[in-house]
Amino acid sequence: MKFLKTSLFILFAFVAFNNLNAQEKIENMENHTPKEDMTLAEKNAKEAKSDPNKDNGKGTINSSDKKSQKVKYDGIQYYVIDGIWYTKFKSKYVLRQAPKGAKTNFIPAGGKMVTMGGVNYYKCKGVFYKKTNKSGVYEIVRP
Repeated sequence: MKFLKTSLFILFAFVAFNNLNAQEKIENMENHTPKEDMTLAEKNAKEAKSDPNKDNGKGTINSSDKKSQKVKYDGIQYYVIDGIWYTKFKSKYVLRQAPKGAKTNFIPAGGKMVTMGGVNYYKCKGVFYKKTNKSGVYEIVRP
């Protein structure tokens, strides 16, 4: 009997919560005007016109005034701009995850030294760089 009461209470709480959410959605729809409707493509096009170099939310930029560092790894040319890794597709830079195992002769500015498990890393924008035995060479790692 106790199990039945507990189950009914949980069911009642779930239904009440869903009704609350439904009410909020209805209120939001009543205050909505058709003028506010704009597709995602229209928003992206509008933003691209206002600033062609701005990231459009899909991880691409058209160009950059900043100098990129080039890193070739596993046959792919990567471009590092302010610690963010990109590849190039046609005339755009496409956001990419830094490839684990890639080696660079630079570390981007703006990061900090961190120690994890007794090992020192340089961390910049979520990417971990570990100094190798070679002078001035860093490897991309995921500790």
